[in-house]
Amino acid sequence: MTAKAKKVTLYLGNGTLEGLVNISESDGWDLGGELFSCPRNKISELLSEDVIDNKVGVYLLLSNRRVYVGQAVDLKYRTKQHLLDKDWWERVIFLTSDRNGLNQSHITYLEARLIFRAMECGTSDVDNKTKGNKNTLSKFDTQLLDQYLAEAYFVLELIGVSVFKKDTQKHNYSPVLPPIVDSSQEEIELRAKSEVKSFLKENNVGLNSFFSYAKLQEKKGSFWLNPDIKLLKEDWMLVLNNQIEKIIYILAVPANTFNYSEKHDGKALKTRSDKPMYIDLNIHYKKLADVGSKQSFKEYIVKTIKY
Repeated sequence: MTAKAKKVTLYLGNGTLEGLVNISESDGWDLGGELFSCPRNKISELLSEDVIDNKVGVYLLLSNRRVYVGQAVDLKYRTKQHLLDKDWWERVIFLTSDRNGLNQSHITYLEARLIFRAMECGTSDVDNKTKGNKNTLSKFDTQLLDQYLAEAYFVLELIGVSVFKKDTQKHNYSPVLPPIVDSSQEEIELRAKSEVKSFLKENNVGLNSFFSYAKLQEKKGSFWLNPDIKLLKEDWMLVLNNQIEKIIYILAVPANTFNYSEKHDGKALKTRSDKPMYIDLNIHYKKLADVGSKQSFKEYIVKTIKY
């Protein structure tokens, strides 16, 4: 496919990407997409801009190792709050519209997609305590917002933000697990779902509304769980706890990745025979693949924590 020319209007407050940045026009950015970026030590410059008054949109708080994604019906007001309640961020970015094309439902969807994308890429720790809400938009609006996001990812990469950049390099070998993070030198015993959820929260690992939990079935050598088939249509997160080797795997599976079937056909996850609204999932503790369908889950691991 031949690449097409693209026009982007870029304003640099001090002539570099290190100061106030505004992208007010980018070919193909639906809904009048617009970006503002500013380092924390120059935040007064951004907050003094009349053009951001009463702006609706999503925002990113960034440091070298962490990102916080939020939504606001008044981006200026919310940023002032975060100057007081969060001291770790070094840069703020607004993704908004130059013609007020975004509403509350839109930014709720955008927030959820950005959070999931950041966790899926695994490039930074996602600081959010909550992970967005269920999508209630029409198919048309969803497609429009996905197009908005596609252009947003482009302009973010253009100014050097790689939090949402996926590794598109193709490999002919099995994916390698992310490095194991030692969370503590203390002996910790984690088995129950509530214990693991609290432990992850303490270690700045957030989970969205659509997550499933399983601990290792020692005799079977697999993580056994029965998620509702509806979860396969959502951005689905899994928490697999190997309480023997004391390792927790955090997985982020994009919506519509897997299909389901009543039989093992090697292409779909099998439903339970007695309760076909649930998946009969057995993930091998070493291969991290479903024992029945052979479908691999390894590539969807975004974080591995040793406790």
